Amino acid sequence: MKVNKIICNELYKLGFNNLREIKIEEIRDKDGVFLFRIKTKKDSYILKYFSNEEYTREIKNYEILKGLNIKTIKNYGYTDKSILLEDLETSTEYRLGVCDDLKDIQVAKALAKWYINLHDKGIKYIEQNESSFYRESDVIVKENIEFIRMKTNTENNKVWDLVIDNLGLIQEKINIPEKTFNYNDFYWTNLVVSRDKSEAFMFDYNFLGIGFRYCDINNVCSSLSKEAREVFVKEYGYVSTKEEVIYDFTAIIITLFFAYKREVFPSWAKESLDAINKGKLEEATRKVLEL
Repeated sequence: MKVNKIICNELYKLGFNNLREIKIEEIRDKDGVFLFRIKTKKDSYILKYFSNEEYTREIKNYEILKGLNIKTIKNYGYTDKSILLEDLETSTEYRLGVCDDLKDIQVAKALAKWYINLHDKGIKYIEQNESSFYRESDVIVKENIEFIRMKTNTENNKVWDLVIDNLGLIQEKINIPEKTFNYNDFYWTNLVVSRDKSEAFMFDYNFLGIGFRYCDINNVCSSLSKEAREVFVKEYGYVSTKEEVIYDFTAIIITLFFAYKREVFPSWAKESLDAINKGKLEEATRKVLEL
């Protein structure tokens, strides 16, 4: 995306009156989301612009988390299409995450505290507010099950009749766990760490949605080293076994649905594809039905 009247207009709305003294550098362009570094004589900011209307939900998500006193990157203002954020490259307090953070036990402990706060406050917020949040489990409907069945070339596998014949009951079981915020998109590229490692938190809230605790816990732990994972789980505390059973089923279906929506089947979905032929999906389905 070329720097043009659209971005200049966004900056004007955000209070930048003298655009001639501002340097605008495009950082990234992905899926209709654009990042720009905005440099003035004294300061540096990150402007996140959404040309995709659906993804403007992230602007509201920042405001909700800020209102709940859940740690986020500092934001300085927003419009209906963009948000102005702190530039962490100039921060003396925080830094962007690095791959080695995934095996750092200090970071894992700090991260668990952030997720506890996110989940505890998320439960109360959802109870008290009508919500139009993104829900990954919303894809588990008959039409999408048939879509996965066809795309995987496993039409004759008996697991699909088991799922479709019991879909109403399965959906009831999926709704058993207490609902909270799910970050949904854990990886070190979305991580912020204080320079003394006493704090760690996630940014980029495009996929922030509603789910249950174990979804996020597994999402984090699948990327951490063994030692860091143990520290994270110990710091976080109790995890429901019912939630784990439900997750083992929903994760396969959700992963395959989104994988087959892509032009090229991604490597991260291969394990879920194998789960059909190896009987793991059938086993997971039966365990959900037994809850």
